Formats: sequence, structure tokens, C-alpha cells
Amino acid sequence: MKEYWQRFWDSNKVFIGFLAFIVLFRVSVADQYHVPSGSMEPTIAIGDRIFVSKLTYQLKIPFTNIVLFQLGEPKRGDIVVFERPGDHTVMVKRLVGLPGDFMEIESGFIRANGETFFLPGEDPPERLKEARLNGIGVSLKYHEEMSEGEYTVQRLPYYREQYEPMKFRVPEDHFFFMGDNRDNSNDSRSWGTVPRDLLKGKASRVLYSMVFEGLVPVFKWERTGRNLYQTSDGNGSDKTN
Repeated sequence: MKEYWQRFWDSNKVFIGFLAFIVLFRVSVADQYHVPSGSMEPTIAIGDRIFVSKLTYQLKIPFTNIVLFQLGEPKRGDIVVFERPGDHTVMVKRLVGLPGDFMEIESGFIRANGETFFLPGEDPPERLKEARLNGIGVSLKYHEEMSEGEYTVQRLPYYREQYEPMKFRVPEDHFFFMGDNRDNSNDSRSWGTVPRDLLKGKASRVLYSMVFEGLVPVFKWERTGRNLYQTSDGNGSDKTN
């Protein structure tokens, strides 16, 4: 038996080493994730495969949430992949609340430490990006600005608000996340803040996008390589990318 395993190792050690490298790379350095829902529309579409850097914020022991080194601080406006507290479901959302922030959220609009990111009554009309009809009502897209950049948010103005107004302080070493599709997102408004050790990495680009129409795969080539920190008109890129 020992001779069998020795022959097996001699014949396959290069392939085994390659597989081990790929696994460790995806666990510790970078990975890609499939997005099955529209909670981050219009930034991330259903069917997108997004590239995620796992070394942007921290280095962890592989296959654990034990942090070895802190490499960078998450910034407001980052799109982050993380494990949801409780059931460890992998999620992707926009970071809107940092540790120690005093947050006020009402009807999907955000204030942090007294700073309003979007004021519906004061925002210039030209910043309204799109109005489109769907099965529920009128969907409005507008730009929202945070200290780290600008992005587009989708709202249903005639849709019944499902969350009560919130006022709270984000605990230390915790973060508050929301989806860009504010009226159709299961996020920190439902299940609370996320501890630092559950962060997996920062999403930056769409690798490719594919959906199925019946059994037929349909590639959305126009989304390939799309910068997630760029608004639909090509402006507002993230300074860190």
C-alpha cells in the first residue's frame, strides 16, 4: 500500500501542487462570486460574476475567520463580500456605516454623523438618471455620493416602505451594509451590523455576466470587465481602483 501511494504521489505531485495553489489562492488572495439576485442593481446585475480581492482589508488563516494581519480599512461606499451573521450566507452589499458612526436611515436615504448623502428635495434635477415603468410602479435611478465616490441607487418611489426609520450607532469593529436596490434588498436593516472578521473582500469588477433563458445560457457581453465603481454614464470611478 505504501508503494502504491508513493507511485501515486510521484505521478501526480505537480497536479496536486497546482490544485493546492489554486485552492489557497481562492481562499486567501482573490476569488469570484456569482450574484443571483437584484439587490445591488443597478450596480451589479443578476448573473454577474464579480472579482473580489481578499487582501484589500486583511489576511486570514485559510479556511477560518481568524485574522493574521490587518492590511487596510474598509471605506464608506466600498462594495464588500462578507458572511451574514448567524447563518454565514455569503452576501455582497454596499458599505454605508463605519464603526462608531451615528446612522439615521429613513425611506432608504442615509445620514451618517449628520452628513446627508442624498436629499431628494435639494438634489439637482439633472441628477435623476432614469425613470422606467415596471410591474410595481415607477423606478427612479439617482446618484448618491459618499466620501469615497459616487454611484447610482435605484428606488421605487411609490413602493411601500418595508423598514421603519432607524437611528443607531454602529458598534466598534462592526459595519452596516445596504443594497443599492434600496426597496428590494435584504441587508443590515434586517439582520444588523457585520463584525470585521466576517468580511471576505472588496468587489471591484464584473468578470462576466450570464443568465439562463430556459436551458439556454445568454451572455451579457456588455458587462464584461465593468468597473463596479463607475456610474452608468461612465463617471465616478473609485479612487482606490
